[in-house]
Amino acid sequence: MRSRLVIVAITAVALAAPAAAAAATKTVTMGVTPKQGKVLQRQLSSDANQFFPGTVTVHEGDTVRFLPFGFHNADFPKRAGDALPLVVPGAATSGQVDAAGAPFWFNGQPAVGLNPALLKSNFGKTVTYRGAKAVNSGLPLENRPKPFKVRFPKAGKFTYFCDVHPGMKGKVHVKRRGAVPSKRDDARSAAKQVAKALGDARKLRQTDAPPNTVLLGAANRSGVEYFGMLPETLTVPLGTTVDFTMSRPSFEVHTATFGPGDPDKDPNSYLGQLAASFQGAEFDPRATYPSDPPGTTASFTSSLHGNGFWNTGLLDSVPTPLPASGRVTFAQAGSFNFYCLVHPFMKGTVLVQ
Repeated sequence: MRSRLVIVAITAVALAAPAAAAAATKTVTMGVTPKQGKVLQRQLSSDANQFFPGTVTVHEGDTVRFLPFGFHNADFPKRAGDALPLVVPGAATSGQVDAAGAPFWFNGQPAVGLNPALLKSNFGKTVTYRGAKAVNSGLPLENRPKPFKVRFPKAGKFTYFCDVHPGMKGKVHVKRRGAVPSKRDDARSAAKQVAKALGDARKLRQTDAPPNTVLLGAANRSGVEYFGMLPETLTVPLGTTVDFTMSRPSFEVHTATFGPGDPDKDPNSYLGQLAASFQGAEFDPRATYPSDPPGTTASFTSSLHGNGFWNTGLLDSVPTPLPASGRVTFAQAGSFNFYCLVHPFMKGTVLVQ
């Protein structure tokens, strides 16, 4: 009888004690979902380089699932570390000539390509992050990549980055105890971010460029980007020098490139082949470097470099070795189309009278 009473008592205590909290999984989207992007991307020609929600709070032992939408990655560096560079220099460029057979100035300069450290994909895998050792999702190069999952066994506040878009970052707050926002709370926070991005995008479309200047897109400091040339058509007198420049807060990289072919609709054209190189691990130097030596202003005609080719090269607005603008003088009347080789759907026209 005594042993039976002990068993009953132990059982009662066990039932009365609170159950250990089961590990939970929360979700962060890397960019907007297709549903969220219907207005932002399709109607406003814009995007938001953001993680949704920007801050997520979990308990020790919980997991955060990162869903890839758009070309983003999640980089958790060592504690107090920084993002990885997207591109790195390679072997020296050689044998590059223009359509007229003249060597380009950038022969001897290093070719650039994607950072090999980002080519290893961890999408579809679960990793553990404590802050002492970096973890990275890698680039979402495969078709429809699976989620990247990170388990957080240690309390702390961790900042992570998108290496593709410098300035795009998120935070994970890992708590040892205490309440955390619910998944419904996180969804509300993400919805507010999307709503703000929509409002910001509508304003960015109205951005005015200075005289004789084309803005390659428009952006704000939160990562909202308008993907269009501003103005889309610029009319200038013969002999005018035009500046092609980045929007200062932009997280993107663009080019302004004149030449034969439509890189968006004709991948086999001269410009189409240059744009296609950004789909591979190493980029065509004609696409990445300015077509004319830095510090010089070319005179544009339909025969420049043998085929009317002029390129700013890659432009960036954040502190990197890349310039933020390029300029050219229009020495021939006519209507000339230009494109961003990184985002070939971005197109503009300079009408020279």
